[in-house]
Amino acid sequence: MIQLMQALFSVMPETAQQPMTDFRRLCLEAEEKSEFNAAPDDMDDGQQPVDPYADEIKRLEAEYGPFANGMSITVELKKLLEICPRRRRRKDAYRNLQKTLDEMGVTLKIKSQKG
Repeated sequence: MIQLMQALFSVMPETAQQPMTDFRRLCLEAEEKSEFNAAPDDMDDGQQPVDPYADEIKRLEAEYGPFANGMSITVELKKLLEICPRRRRRKDAYRNLQKTLDEMGVTLKIKSQKG
């Protein structure tokens, strides 16, 4: 995708390149988010487990106790990165984990310095 964007960008006239900078930036950000919001990549033999977040849920339960329906966990991003590491060090990297926990009746609130 990046190579295609670079090829298109390089053949455009210089005057047409200016409005495309925001579009290019948005495309790169979208690609980055899709890569880092994927399931954890510590899977065995290339097989996808039934629940890709099972290991992370176990780590959270070890830290905060067994989950119960209606439970709410508030954690700082720094601590969550220690428990469940991500390459992208932003709270939106945990969006799919939050959705999985919501389905279990557990709310995960992440506090970060950026908001």
